[in-house]
Amino acid sequence: MPNLKLLSSCETDYNNDLHNWLEIERQIKTLAEAGFTHTQWMQNWEGEYLYSQSEMFQARDVLRHYGICAHSIHASEGGKRTAWINGQKVFRNRYRLTDIRKDYTSTNEYLRLAGVDLLKNRIDLCTCIGASVMVLHMQLPYMLFEEQPEEKTVYYRQVMKSFDEVKEYAKAAGVRITLENMICTPQKHQDEQFDIMFDRYDSDFLGFAYDSGHGSLMCREDYYHFLKKYCSRLYAVHLQDNASIADDLLYQKDGDRIDLEVLLHDTHWVPNVDCSLGRGILDWNLIAGYIAEAPLDLPADFEITIAAASEDDELDQLISCRKQAELFYQKVIEYKNK
Repeated sequence: MPNLKLLSSCETDYNNDLHNWLEIERQIKTLAEAGFTHTQWMQNWEGEYLYSQSEMFQARDVLRHYGICAHSIHASEGGKRTAWINGQKVFRNRYRLTDIRKDYTSTNEYLRLAGVDLLKNRIDLCTCIGASVMVLHMQLPYMLFEEQPEEKTVYYRQVMKSFDEVKEYAKAAGVRITLENMICTPQKHQDEQFDIMFDRYDSDFLGFAYDSGHGSLMCREDYYHFLKKYCSRLYAVHLQDNASIADDLLYQKDGDRIDLEVLLHDTHWVPNVDCSLGRGILDWNLIAGYIAEAPLDLPADFEITIAAASEDDELDQLISCRKQAELFYQKVIEYKNK
């Protein structure tokens, strides 16, 4: 494809999720030095932090200074949904959490409204930095649903009340919210979740974010199940590779241990697009084909983890990642042109 400008995207917290502006700027600078053209703003993807207007301007201006376009962000659903067990981080998602102060799913009206404010804050961040898509977690208290089925009705009632209040705000800003497929939540509950939400809300407001690594961990019969099923709603991706997980680890009875093992296997390796990296199980030709059919604005976002011994090593790894991202972009364009 002569004269094709190659695009590539990698998230802003590829190395860490520190909230120090010097470190945030250093990572964005390194993305630019590695040759990336786009990014997904990832800082504060978890927690209850509200960006001030001046901080939004700082994010915008830092990105502009280094020539990086942000076409998506990762919003927070509120609170710390993770905990540390034996030195490892696990999601606390099987039951409702009582220690969250901003939670758009809460039955406490004050906390629910605070959660709506948090979502609107991230929509404002999108507007400021030029992003049109906002990725959002919607972790399900699925064990609560199984033990007390009536709680499912309560949960979705609160979620829909919040989304009804956010919908026109997001549309006026030109921002789509996308729900991500999660780890540590069984596939059947996620299928129900997406069907309920997509039946209620139109695609101008609500779409799907496909995390390839999460799919390979939780969709046991077909790693690409969610990608195929919701391709027409696909507005965001987190592309990463891993080696999946053995059934005997995934289906242990100890819930905390299950979540720990799943997170340990959520490795966020650089996608093995040209089969040169020697690890990972996902078929990037298949994924590129579906993305080519989706309404997603290119380039597709890579969501990877770089563990480096030095800043030079970090840059070298990011350059390798950028080359893989460009190869993936080429594959998608080739499928689009067929």
